[in-house]
Amino acid sequence: AEVDVHGLGNVAVPQIKHNVSSVVEELFCRRIPRSRCYSASAFLDNRVVTVGGKSSNSTTLYRDVWTRDETFPRAFISLKPKSRTSQSKFVFDSSEAGAYFEYKIIKGNDDIIPWSVTTKSMGVDVSWIGRGWYTLFVRSVDPSGNRDVLFSNEVNVFSWYYVPPIPWGVLSGCALATLALVVGGYFEYRRRKRRAVMERFTLRRMRRKFKLKSNGAELTYQSSLPRDVQNIDKVVGGHSTPHQSRRSSSL
Repeated sequence: AEVDVHGLGNVAVPQIKHNVSSVVEELFCRRIPRSRCYSASAFLDNRVVTVGGKSSNSTTLYRDVWTRDETFPRAFISLKPKSRTSQSKFVFDSSEAGAYFEYKIIKGNDDIIPWSVTTKSMGVDVSWIGRGWYTLFVRSVDPSGNRDVLFSNEVNVFSWYYVPPIPWGVLSGCALATLALVVGGYFEYRRRKRRAVMERFTLRRMRRKFKLKSNGAELTYQSSLPRDVQNIDKVVGGHSTPHQSRRSSSL
């Protein structure tokens, strides 16, 4: 398909949608003062400085200061982590005072962090990223809006291999949980062992009590019998021989 564009003619419509986010991130608006009158100007440090003024219809009073700044700032990485460590702190510096910084982090071909703003005092902490190779880009933005346009390794570009720190909190929690399970299991074992001992003791006591009760019933039964029958029971219970029985009868 083609589209008739005025001044260009028929232009083919692209069939592929391009990701222009990276291009848009590099587009910036040009800052120019609005039209004004009754403003004051001075020549300072080889620069023309314009101060204040009124709008063309005299309804707005400007209190800003404008000058042309053709110097691009330069950003530097003053503090960076060592590769293959858990260090995660970055600190930046600039060739111009009053500048802030924009940084982004890339892993492979993907932007982990798009261009984000930070200051010299804040820096950047990347302790949340995972293990792997990363590349950080940083540029400086001066008060005039000029941005760093040159990137070079070890100056405002840094590649390193990040190793996450050992999760001591998680390990401590697991160790405490394991210790609690071991202690709880030990006390549960002692409780069950004590319960088994008490059950055996109760069973023995019940058997002894039942035995004593049975012996008492037998004695009560024997005492209720006549005396001659009790003597016969004693002789039978003592397993007396026939010889002893005849001797007793002769006597």
